[in-house]
Amino acid sequence: MSSTLGVAATAAVLQQMLQNGLSALKIGDVLGGTPPSVTCLPADRVDLEGTASLINLFLYYLTRNSGWSNLDYPSRDSRGERVANPLLALDLYFMVTAYGVADFHAEVLLGAAMQILHETPVLGRESIRLALKPDPAKPNIPKQLELAGLADQLEQVRISPVNQSIDDVSRIWSAIQMPLRQSAAYMVSVVLIDTEPSQRVPLPVLGSRIYVMPFKQPRIDRVEAADAPLSPILADTILRLTGAHFKAQPMRVLVSGLDVTSGLSKVEDQFLELSLLPAIPKGLRSGVNTVQVTHPQLMGEPQTEHSAVESNLAAFVLNPKAVFSVESGATSTVINGVTYKTGKIKVTLSPRVDAHQRVRLLLNEQNPPNTRPARAYTFYAGERNGITPPATDTDIILIPYMLVAQGDFLARVQVDAGISPLTTGVDGRFASPVVTL
Repeated sequence: MSSTLGVAATAAVLQQMLQNGLSALKIGDVLGGTPPSVTCLPADRVDLEGTASLINLFLYYLTRNSGWSNLDYPSRDSRGERVANPLLALDLYFMVTAYGVADFHAEVLLGAAMQILHETPVLGRESIRLALKPDPAKPNIPKQLELAGLADQLEQVRISPVNQSIDDVSRIWSAIQMPLRQSAAYMVSVVLIDTEPSQRVPLPVLGSRIYVMPFKQPRIDRVEAADAPLSPILADTILRLTGAHFKAQPMRVLVSGLDVTSGLSKVEDQFLELSLLPAIPKGLRSGVNTVQVTHPQLMGEPQTEHSAVESNLAAFVLNPKAVFSVESGATSTVINGVTYKTGKIKVTLSPRVDAHQRVRLLLNEQNPPNTRPARAYTFYAGERNGITPPATDTDIILIPYMLVAQGDFLARVQVDAGISPLTTGVDGRFASPVVTL
């Protein structure tokens, strides 16, 4: 790679290449004098009052090379320590300008310079070394440029003409604040600058282990109750997952992120069955839940499980089980000959509910007379479902009811999207649970 002198070394090689090329073409004979010189100065430093025609090489612009800039890793880690020395890859843009002291001199010089650059699209390594070799005939080239390493960098330096519009040319010379001169632009790419500051190098790996991961990924197509696919899913329901590629060792089943693998009763490649009992996982709630099958990978020494292959997330609604009892102390109000009750109903729930879930009591009149529609009521639990901090969940909620006509009512409780089920009697009609108000 090149050192920090790579930019200067590139300009020096181009200057020597043009100088030698003009001599080989005997341009001095055409101009009627000594071979013209080739300088490498800013445009405003060129001697416009001189008596000899010349070519000036001016580095007017440079950019980072997009191909090489994203190749290396960052130079520092999260602690700020240097871990690598990324290359500084640059594209250099040179302006070759001809200055003539007589008619046609500038045109002759510019044409010769463009022909020389056209015939040398790539700077050869040996030609770079020769151009930078110290010599009394090249007093303007610092001897340190020979050690720039330009000839030894990984990618060779290419020279490409840049097609400029009249607007581009006008903007460049306006920025230089000089009158327009006969000129041509070239891109020289790529100069790779590398430095060698101290960096932290990690120790070698003591040993390596190769682990084979299964290619087949488990897939869940359906989640339903094992004994009655169309029945609601409760906490004591045997869940049946149908899909593909379930069977593996080891495997895990997660319900809303909670490990319920201990509840597995059947495991086949295309289905498995599991129960959430005898102990409902702490944190499992009624409503919409997800289930996922994972195949962990045993790694390390000693071997521990790591995440590897996971199935899709399948959703199901977990409905609560509820037991209802009417609290004593209800009050009665008679309106138009109808007695209305106001009080509280205690609801015992499984699974538990937390303070942020929406809980409401649904009451539907049982066996209403044919002379009127059946009465129905909905009542919401109180703020935070009656849970007092620091407690976050509960399995007992007191839900107040108000002005409910006296009678027997089928009772249900809705927790988020889950609703407690009703049972049917021998006549095929809903029979329980019932509260009498």
